[in-house]
Amino acid sequence: MKTRPVPDRTMGQAKLSTLIDYYLGDMRRRGCTDDSVTTNARALRRFAAFVGQDLDDARLSEIGPERAGDYVSDLQRRKVRWKDHPNRNPVPGKLSVYTIRKEVRILKGFGTWLEREGFENPFSRLVLPKEPKHLVRVLSDDEIDLILRSINPRSPIGSRAYAIVLFMLDSGPRLSEVIRARLPDLDLETRQIRVIGKGNKERILPFGSRTGKAFLNYIHLHRPAPMLRDYDQLFLSMDGIPMTRGSLSSVLGRLKKASGVERLHAHLFRHTFAVKYLMNGGDLITLQRILGHESLEVTKRYLSLTHAQVNLRYESFSPVDHMQVGGLRRFGNKRSLATSP
Repeated sequence: MKTRPVPDRTMGQAKLSTLIDYYLGDMRRRGCTDDSVTTNARALRRFAAFVGQDLDDARLSEIGPERAGDYVSDLQRRKVRWKDHPNRNPVPGKLSVYTIRKEVRILKGFGTWLEREGFENPFSRLVLPKEPKHLVRVLSDDEIDLILRSINPRSPIGSRAYAIVLFMLDSGPRLSEVIRARLPDLDLETRQIRVIGKGNKERILPFGSRTGKAFLNYIHLHRPAPMLRDYDQLFLSMDGIPMTRGSLSSVLGRLKKASGVERLHAHLFRHTFAVKYLMNGGDLITLQRILGHESLEVTKRYLSLTHAQVNLRYESFSPVDHMQVGGLRRFGNKRSLATSP
């Protein structure tokens, strides 16, 4: 009598797509933000598509340390950015080291979860690519002036853009924190707003009087009526629905074009805030809390940016270099230098 074949139920035969779905569900149960879950979902499904032609056919058994390493090498060789991105068109160019590091972190986080659930971790040997050592050039005052002058704060779209730009420059929120900011969490009297950051952690962001006036102008004169009663986000589209990452990126894209500041992007506002905060006498511990960094070491990176900015400013304002004094002779002058007796 023939027996029916026993299906292979070993853990290695688990479908990669199923494991990814379980992992994303676990992230939601742990309170991870929607943005974090979405970012992880896109990255993991890109990897699964790399492993197998059909996402639903890819198995965990098909992944090993070599295959995982091949994927990172493939990322480093790619010559198109924003491929398959929901809100951006593909453009020629290599992926940045920061993008690849983010992809690797996601894979390693997924691997740690697999190991915890009793599966083999194929990503344990992955190494984060080294972070580049070049210094970020923050927005200059002239560039900020160009950006602000390209906005008409007396129009509905302009008042929203003006408030967003001042908020990002004055408080350093992440892009996701801007779109999730809620009107009930804004206190114009104390000039503070409560935001939800990474890991669904709350923190309070202070802002100055000019930003407060920009909020006031937008809220009372130009903020559209919400399409639904429970839409309490601070920044709404002209149709009265909450802004998305895509719509805010479009706003910044239009500002880039209108101002002529071609290197403008959301995180550059955050870098600029941090450097200018330190240059104006702010301390690292307070900056860490404002930025929402878990580690002070991450915040300390802005010290090097601040020192570089100080050196640049010094070159422009060196007291001796700007003196119009006859006794200051240049080296190489034919006249001999005065010697001490």
